[in-house]
Amino acid sequence: IVGGGSVSDSLRMELLRAANWKKGDIIVAVTLATAYSEEGFANANKAFGRLTGETCIKFDSAAVHDPKKLDTLSKAKIIYFGGGRQSPFMELIEGTNVQQILRQAYYNGAVIGGSSAGAAVMSNKMVTGHGLRDTAYASTFRVLQKGNIEIVKGLGLLDSVIIDQHFVIRSRYSRMLSAIMEFPDYQCFGIDESTAVIVHNGKAKVVGESQVIVFSKPTN
Repeated sequence: IVGGGSVSDSLRMELLRAANWKKGDIIVAVTLATAYSEEGFANANKAFGRLTGETCIKFDSAAVHDPKKLDTLSKAKIIYFGGGRQSPFMELIEGTNVQQILRQAYYNGAVIGGSSAGAAVMSNKMVTGHGLRDTAYASTFRVLQKGNIEIVKGLGLLDSVIIDQHFVIRSRYSRMLSAIMEFPDYQCFGIDESTAVIVHNGKAKVVGESQVIVFSKPTN
């Protein structure tokens, strides 16, 4: 789960290793979060191709209702969500089988990764980046206000964590402080750019160039 920014070959190799990827295994690049689907796919395909010698399968808005693409998604070894905006991602799959297929693939052992908006969609409760009271968009909230942070339904691959991205470089502390105030039983992960969290068997490992800031309810 990458916090956005530049995704290095070493981070992609972490993804390949986590999946025990081998020649012939399917890698699907999901571009539902971006309006620049062709460019997003080309970048992901080039990066993974450099490391694997294989071509990724593109999963864009047209694939959402394509039985063959849905079948390929269900059989993928690695499913990678590109960046963009997380709300359109979830809107595009609403009322389809995509979320169920993704969750089943995950439970069957597929490794699901993503960067930026592709990281935010991982959790059950998803930060949209919009303020409900302070509605002028900024990279973070100017003040802490109860009821300000917009949280909607994400994919639910993580059920007790809320994720924010580009975290340190965009100083999004107020967003995560707002989230932990509204949902004190959740852990909130602020993942910086060029940095990833690898979640496996209930444990999290940080890799990459920067930091992950964890917010949780005080114990006393």
